[in-house]
Amino acid sequence: MRLSEIYTSVQGEGPGAGSMTQFIRFAGCNLRCPGWPCDTQHAIDPEKYRHEWKNLQPQQIMDLVQPYPRRVVFTGGEPFLQPDEETRELFQLLLREGYTVEVFTNGTLRFPGWVGNERVRVIMDWKLQGSGEDPYNPNRIGNIRLLKQKDAIKFVIANVKDFDEAIELWNEHIFHPGSPVQVYYGVAWGKLETAELVDWVMTNRLDWKLNVQVHNYIWDRDKRGI
Repeated sequence: MRLSEIYTSVQGEGPGAGSMTQFIRFAGCNLRCPGWPCDTQHAIDPEKYRHEWKNLQPQQIMDLVQPYPRRVVFTGGEPFLQPDEETRELFQLLLREGYTVEVFTNGTLRFPGWVGNERVRVIMDWKLQGSGEDPYNPNRIGNIRLLKQKDAIKFVIANVKDFDEAIELWNEHIFHPGSPVQVYYGVAWGKLETAELVDWVMTNRLDWKLNVQVHNYIWDRDKRGI
């Protein structure tokens, strides 16, 4: 498994926001989001950062995990680029020691079966056109059907076209009986004012939750390990 970094910080977004969390950041991503700079270039750009990445076995990563806190996040990059068997093994090692796990993913790779476990929560970052990526990836559409009430979809919105697209996707794939997944929304950093986006959500009477990336208001967003 390619590890970029492991550190403890406050969870800044999604359902676990505000909780002390250990982050296992894997290296490599299948997307580049040319619409705005990725905030974790050190986890996605092999030309610049490959020398920092470590190739480790699941038990070696487990040995780096601390006893506190008991919440662990798999993030990246894209965690599901790692070998399925090794990711499952690491997940099982964590569960055996009493940890809970969250996975932050772009949703474009098919989810493995273990994401249905009640002690794992999936937060799927649904990339809209403002990111420069394809919002209609068929794997993402299929993965939605595996998500439960504990899980979440996150829309990052750069402009009114993104907002309208998020509503369209929500109406078509999320807002229907039997799909209890939580929906979060937030601005693409530097592209839109949060107050304006909140007004749009309020005007459209959407039952979405604001996502503000708390960690970026505590520390410099270019700092590592936040």
